[in-house]
Amino acid sequence: MTKRKIIFCIIYSYLILFTNNNNAQEILIYADDISFDSDENIVAKGNAKIFKNNQFILSDLIIYDKKNEKILLPSSFILKDEKNNYFQGTEGYFEKDLNYGSFNNVKIRLNDGSRIIGIKGKREGNVDIISKGVYTPCKSRIKIGSFICPTWQLEAEKILHDNKNLFLYQKHSKMRVLNTPVYYIPYIVTPSPLRKERKSGFLSPSLAFNFMDTKTSQSVAFPYYFNISIDKELTFTPIIKYGGGVDSSQRFLFDYNQIISGGNLLVDLSFDSNFERDNNDKWFSDASLVTSYQKNLNEKFRINIDSALQTSRNYIQITNPDSELSYQNSLSTTVNLEGFYLNKKDDHFSLKFNNYQTNQENEDNKTTPTVFPNIMYYSGNDLLYGNNINHTYDFYNIFRDKHTNIHAQNQQKISHKLTTSREIINFNSKITFKSEIYNQLYQTENKLLQTDEFHTGTYYRLFPIVGIQTESPFKIKNNFYNFTYRPHMQLVISPGISNSNKISNEDSSNNDFVIQNASSLNRFSGSDKMDNSKRIDYGFDINNENIKLQLFQSYEFTENSNFNSGSDNLSDLLGLFEYRSKENKFINVVNYNFRYDFNEDYLKEQSSSISNETNYGNIKLYYLDQKSKVNNIIQQDIETLNYTFDSKKFLKFSKINFSGLYDLKKEINTEYSIGYRYFDECFGINLDFKRKSYEEDNLKPQDVLTVMFSFKNIGSYKSTNLAVSEIDKQDIEWEGQDVDNDLFEKYE
Repeated sequence: MTKRKIIFCIIYSYLILFTNNNNAQEILIYADDISFDSDENIVAKGNAKIFKNNQFILSDLIIYDKKNEKILLPSSFILKDEKNNYFQGTEGYFEKDLNYGSFNNVKIRLNDGSRIIGIKGKREGNVDIISKGVYTPCKSRIKIGSFICPTWQLEAEKILHDNKNLFLYQKHSKMRVLNTPVYYIPYIVTPSPLRKERKSGFLSPSLAFNFMDTKTSQSVAFPYYFNISIDKELTFTPIIKYGGGVDSSQRFLFDYNQIISGGNLLVDLSFDSNFERDNNDKWFSDASLVTSYQKNLNEKFRINIDSALQTSRNYIQITNPDSELSYQNSLSTTVNLEGFYLNKKDDHFSLKFNNYQTNQENEDNKTTPTVFPNIMYYSGNDLLYGNNINHTYDFYNIFRDKHTNIHAQNQQKISHKLTTSREIINFNSKITFKSEIYNQLYQTENKLLQTDEFHTGTYYRLFPIVGIQTESPFKIKNNFYNFTYRPHMQLVISPGISNSNKISNEDSSNNDFVIQNASSLNRFSGSDKMDNSKRIDYGFDINNENIKLQLFQSYEFTENSNFNSGSDNLSDLLGLFEYRSKENKFINVVNYNFRYDFNEDYLKEQSSSISNETNYGNIKLYYLDQKSKVNNIIQQDIETLNYTFDSKKFLKFSKINFSGLYDLKKEINTEYSIGYRYFDECFGINLDFKRKSYEEDNLKPQDVLTVMFSFKNIGSYKSTNLAVSEIDKQDIEWEGQDVDNDLFEKYE
């Protein structure tokens, strides 16, 4: 054993005994050389280490002042605290518990990778104070000339990091992006990068300058976040407009979120006011209320409540053009109570309430329906003498303020559907016998008949539909492509009676003739209007692992078919082709559908889609061609192309995307967007341009350029309406918002 190791072991044993004599093993000191000075201070030199609980200090020279119980650090050192944060400095000292101290040339690396650098630092309990400090979460470096800097940083006269409440306070703060000053703020408080819990307080404010012709106005927003409880939060954002005589209104936004046991509640309220107008006796202008409530009541029932209301037809479109509600024909309020496994594991109960509010100028809100209630119960499947049997019970009550040309003012329906099916495997084929039997009772008020008279009264209908289907799959010997061939045929028989015009068609308006519903006994989406045709359905399917090909057609025996309104018995020919491949972990899909009218001898509809994953990104194309003829004259001719491209990451952190809808007939892009996104580990930028158009004459097409800068742990700043019409000139607004830190990529 070397002389140095012997001395080390002796001194180490002495320290252990020393601390035990003081009734607590408080600190441990290791070093290549440990000695005592004239004041009996412990002097540790060479790879010196001090351990205190889960904290330690590393330095070439550590002096322990026994009298004052201080750790003196004359040279550079590294401190790791209990939360795995690392501190570097020089010429400092710490109290024995390491919770109080002072040092120079501060370098702090928090456990998430964020860094704080300053001239001088102090530790006072759970608070670290840095003078003339710089904060940044960026690990990457950018070289500008001979200067190497992080992507962005905050410089402050004082930085206070609260390790207990996890907040970062900065006084006289200046942000630099690419070492260029971009803004100054006297005082800013942000959550610490280590913070996981929410806290009430003001969020980043936004200030807007609006230039409209020769007038200038401003608006300012001060969002405030309420951390109501562990499961409730509210963000209140008042937006005040003032100046220039252009507008002196206010907008108030409320965003409420609540986590409920088994569900959640979301409420978004927006309303405009005119408090500042002179001689104003109407402070309220317009408003919208959007709510969503979901909850599992117990193991069998759940409830969904969704509502969207507005005081004027276009309020949501104007205030929130990016919302999906802006493009809907009507806003709805829906209450849906669902039950599962009430009697059997596959039964289903539904109770709905629906109310609608028109969202288009050319519609009459008095003709929109209210559905209260709509009750459905599906009994689940039973097996009786080899037959699969199930029951569906339906009831609805639909009413309007006034009737339409095709809908009654009020209508109620009670319906029962009995469905049976039985499969037999014989003659190398699968033969299926199936039936649907409808028992229905209607009560109708003010239904306009074809004779221009109104009908009010009851109507009963018994409507059975039966069918027999056979399919015979086979393969060819030595089949190179491993195709499976499946010819199939179905005979469907139903009463030849036509639907009565004494009842409204409320739930069967969708009668698209597509492969997905072509072989259904009742090809309508609901049961108000019934499929009364006697027909033969026939088709041929070919498929393997990658390819699927389907052809389908029907022959109608019924001359007055409700589904096929034409006078010809031969239906359109439906076709589908799909190719799906997976190469090098990339999935590529090609799909083609067509509908060919043999009677009129033209391609009525065709669509094709391509989804292609490449090393450069994902490409999606959708082509649609629709035509309709009346007396050999084309009445409708639509030909459009939807396109989308989402790139893979390039240059480490960048992505681009573009999408649009191109009208091949008009040879113009009716809508399109293009965007660029950059997100590294601490900084992000989004550039998005969108062009949107509305059908209403009073809503002009919008060209919107959005620029958003995102800073990790700080938030995002977004500007909108940068590209506007010549009349509107400029309307530039920067708004602050939260940012999801998961968007930032890890730096390697």
